[in-house]
Amino acid sequence: MEVTNKKPGFRNQMTAFSVMAALLILGVVLYIFARTYVKAWRLGVEMSRQAFDQILGRSVPALVGMAIAAVVIAVVSLLFQTMTESKVLTPSMIGFDAVFIGVQTMLLFFFGSTSVLFQNSYVNFLISAGAMVVISLLMYSAILRKSKNNMIFLLMFGLVLSGIVGNGARYLQTIMTNYEFFQLQAAIHVTVNNMNTSIIFLVLPIMVLLIVVILARHRTYNVLILGGAQAKGLGVAYEKELHRNLILVAIGMSVATALIGSLTFLGLLAVNLARMLLKTHRHLPLFIGSAVIAALALIMGQGVVELLEGAIPVTVIINLIGCSYLFYFILKENKKF
Repeated sequence: MEVTNKKPGFRNQMTAFSVMAALLILGVVLYIFARTYVKAWRLGVEMSRQAFDQILGRSVPALVGMAIAAVVIAVVSLLFQTMTESKVLTPSMIGFDAVFIGVQTMLLFFFGSTSVLFQNSYVNFLISAGAMVVISLLMYSAILRKSKNNMIFLLMFGLVLSGIVGNGARYLQTIMTNYEFFQLQAAIHVTVNNMNTSIIFLVLPIMVLLIVVILARHRTYNVLILGGAQAKGLGVAYEKELHRNLILVAIGMSVATALIGSLTFLGLLAVNLARMLLKTHRHLPLFIGSAVIAALALIMGQGVVELLEGAIPVTVIINLIGCSYLFYFILKENKKF
């Protein structure tokens, strides 16, 4: 009986994965087509082989950056929801976006727009990602102490931190010169189009290693989803796992935010769609499904924006859809009580 129950579910998951993979390939083709032949047609020029190779050479790093950032965001979002035992929370609620904006603001305000700390993409990335990781670790060590693993307090502290850092950054922005302010806006509003592709291959090994480490521990997460008491009863060191995995979340979100900017609701949207399509609580298929959906949403969305010459960045569209979905999900869950 158990075998017959598993087979239909497995077949449905394989069908869903096949459809998602096909759509992802279509998204990649659409993105490249929009940046080459469609753009050449708009300009009234012929797309030569040399021009195609040059555009493709610039597009591949952007595709790699979008894919790896989307995968990391989806994977750590699912991990964060497992740790918090909630389907409506995202790691961004801890305050990564605000810290990123605050670091960029302080670098420009105190060191100037011509400083190596602000202008050099490698140095700037290391400072931004490092600051987010360090602040996250300090929060974990101060709040999630042994036998005091209050996740609600951690989230509240993250919201307060976001407010303090955000208001402080806005104050510094008001006393900047116009030139410095526009320089800052270009730095903090990272999108797919102005993503710094020069650092992609620097962060690629870090992000791939992070994904491999998380996927390799999927069986442990299947136990952690049962809750702290049940996990302890099954022999899992819950407190250690909580701290260890939140560190992985902090590293992943810090690197992804510094690379591609704020995508607050991408992980939330991808994880919940994966749950709905795959209909499973096992983490390995959910990790894979969430990652593919996130990459599909970002790449296909950017392809459509390029095709239609949209003025609105795809990151804004994704956050708008994700915010609307979160609102719908909360209302839906509220009806159950």
